[in-house]
Amino acid sequence: VASLAWRIIASSFPVAFLSNPFIYVILRLCLLIQESGICSSAWILSRYHKIMLGYQPDEVYLEGAPPHTSAPTNRREKDIDRLVSAIKYIYSLVLLIFSVIVVMAALFTNQTAAAEFNIPAAGAFFVFWFLILWLAQIEGGQGALVGLQSVPSYEIANNHPISAKCTNLAHKGDNMERFIVGRQFLVVLIVFVMHMMGSASKGASVLGLPEAVTSLFLESGLALILVTIMLGQLTAQINAANCMMDFINNYFMLFSTYVSLGIEYSGLLHAVYLVQILFSKITGTPIQSNEPPRTRLQSIFFWVRVLLSLTVLGFAFAVTISALFQGKTTMWAGVPPGVSVVIFFFLMCFVGLMEGM
Repeated sequence: VASLAWRIIASSFPVAFLSNPFIYVILRLCLLIQESGICSSAWILSRYHKIMLGYQPDEVYLEGAPPHTSAPTNRREKDIDRLVSAIKYIYSLVLLIFSVIVVMAALFTNQTAAAEFNIPAAGAFFVFWFLILWLAQIEGGQGALVGLQSVPSYEIANNHPISAKCTNLAHKGDNMERFIVGRQFLVVLIVFVMHMMGSASKGASVLGLPEAVTSLFLESGLALILVTIMLGQLTAQINAANCMMDFINNYFMLFSTYVSLGIEYSGLLHAVYLVQILFSKITGTPIQSNEPPRTRLQSIFFWVRVLLSLTVLGFAFAVTISALFQGKTTMWAGVPPGVSVVIFFFLMCFVGLMEGM
């Protein structure tokens, strides 16, 4: 509800979605956060990530453009080499390194949620970093698959055979929409498990840091947020935006595509399609499809999965609202249950608008 339904609506009715005045406010807010430089180390990491792995822009393969070297190729890369802009990148990189150290210190001193589940520190360490890599792959991979929709697979098959397999699979019929649905659940699942591995226990204290620093970075989860965003999302997204074919030219991405499609096929998330259908009826805008109309048997199977998904969603809502009213969530102490519910629905709408963008 807070993610997939908005994405489906935005992809099906982009003009109607963007006409919402809140979109402009959110765009300004996102630009303000970017301008602060708090996540600018992702640009530094993506610059050297691209150099180390030899990524090339797609026009090098498709249009015969000259290959890129380690020299700056655009204004942003030139800015990185200038002292004024470097300040933002450096402080963000220092924040990232500090956040990694703090999270790992808490993990290896058994002061994270992993210890509460009796998971050894070494095991939690490997699970955490494997999930960071997987998150990076599917975050960048989605952008690459979306961006390559207009490129025939035969044009990339010779130099990027695995990329061609990924695009053949993802671009068949309505599989791109199905991939987005399944991938979103996979992202939330990965982040949830990462939170289990790396979130600090109450009262955690590491490296002899002052209580104020510990509270800011560990107890609030800020350190884990910065690690997740910069290592698990932004770095990959930056490089995948320009080096789409190189980025998905691996079997891990092909595996992730199959997993995402499998999750969607299970029907767990089919309630989002009901929202899409209702929005189409309300606006009078037909839903675009690259597949022929469903047969009777396919329609039955589709609606059975929609009902299954609605049942799961209803149960999840009931449990969540009940927990909010009973004060059994991680909401800050002292916040009334009614206010918690309002904040919950406000944040769902806010996240949905950003996902649709």
